[in-house]
Amino acid sequence: MPSSTSAPVPPTLSQIQITPSLVSAAYKRSLRFGAFWRLRPEERAILLLARRLKAIKSPALREAILRILEKVWPSKATMIKAYEEGLKLLAKKIQLALAIGAVQVAEALRRATHGIVLALGYSYQNTPLFYRG
Repeated sequence: MPSSTSAPVPPTLSQIQITPSLVSAAYKRSLRFGAFWRLRPEERAILLLARRLKAIKSPALREAILRILEKVWPSKATMIKAYEEGLKLLAKKIQLALAIGAVQVAEALRRATHGIVLALGYSYQNTPLFYRG
């Protein structure tokens, strides 16, 4: 059985970043569609101030921005969540492949493209809770 030192490392959630440009686009979209004024004052302040940051590293701020995105730009929030779920599923599939000794399969999964990760995430989101593993 091959050693685990040569095994590929599964992708992590740190690859998913909420950038100030995304926050700025969400702000502009919220103004365009009138959703900005339906937000609570705290959410408006977060949306305004997060545009000016160089990077968004805080997990709490990231979660707050994702909650605001769900109200302002639901399709983008769904895509971000699908990508996160896709990465989790891909990491799980890589671990399963390594557990049974299929190193080539694990390598192929490691090279999965952005579209494959999104497709995995969307399929998981559309699976009923009863059937999720």
